[in-house]
Amino acid sequence: MEKSAKNKVFDAIAWGVFIVLLGAGWITSTYYQIDTGIYIALGAGFILISLNFARWTTRINVSKFSLFIGLLALSLSGTGIVGFAMPFIPTVIVLVGLFIVAEAMQKTLNKKPLQAQ
Repeated sequence: MEKSAKNKVFDAIAWGVFIVLLGAGWITSTYYQIDTGIYIALGAGFILISLNFARWTTRINVSKFSLFIGLLALSLSGTGIVGFAMPFIPTVIVLVGLFIVAEAMQKTLNKKPLQAQ
């Protein structure tokens, strides 16, 4: 299977799991009268990170945007579950900085050393 076909399959699976998550969250929220927003955000973060991990393991280009959104959702919802509310803007700034550092490290590691001729 070529990369674009695999990527479409990965996207379809991720969307399907996300729709199931939304439906389960809605049912749970209605039935138990609780706010499931944090748990839906946590699940969405896991879905997006898993999607990018699947792309990475099959050597498909990772979407930096969906990875960023996944990490943001995971970090904000994870701290919300434990009872600590992280401020949104500073969290975004920290994650942007981490992405810049990670990209610079990736470029450095991908460079091949000069070889003597």
